[in-house]
Order: sequence, then C-alpha cells, then structure tokens
Amino acid sequence: MRLKELEATKIVKSVMGERGELKSEEELALILKKRLTKKEMYAMNVKICDADKAEMLTKLNIDESRYEEIIASALKKIKNESVHREFYASIKRPS
Repeated sequence: MRLKELEATKIVKSVMGERGELKSEEELALILKKRLTKKEMYAMNVKICDADKAEMLTKLNIDESRYEEIIASALKKIKNESVHREFYASIKRPS
C-alpha cells in the first residue's frame, strides 16, 4: 500500500476522536507506517474506506477471525498513549 492511498486522517479520527489539531496527512501516514504492520495499515484503511472486505481477505490471505485480530492489534497500537500524542500538533486540554 502506498502512503498516498492511506486515509491516515480518517483512521486517526475514527479511533481517537476530536482531541485537537491533527498533523498533516503526510505526517500521519508516516507515523502509521512506522507504528503499524503493512497488514494492519491495509486492514484499517479498508475498514475506514468501506472497501470490499472479501477482496482484502483474499489479498492478505487471511480469514475473518484473523482480520478481527489484526484490527484489534492496530487499534491497541494507535490508542497507546505514547503513540497517540504523535498524531497531534496541539491537544485540547480539559478545563
């Protein structure tokens, strides 16, 4: 998967919500590339873009249960506190 095809902003927003100003699409894509495996990036992108899941399962040579494990692993990595701080240019602080 090419970084330009990755919907990095959509992925981060879907997982983390609106917490502050996100970095640029290119910076987010590089962070995700650094932190996730290729299968995790591809699976998250397919999930966010509502692409053909069956085609993705065939392409990655995995079954439905493995797909769910890959998504869970990616979500855990993205939600990791040390990682999710990298996504934001500025984070909103609760008052």
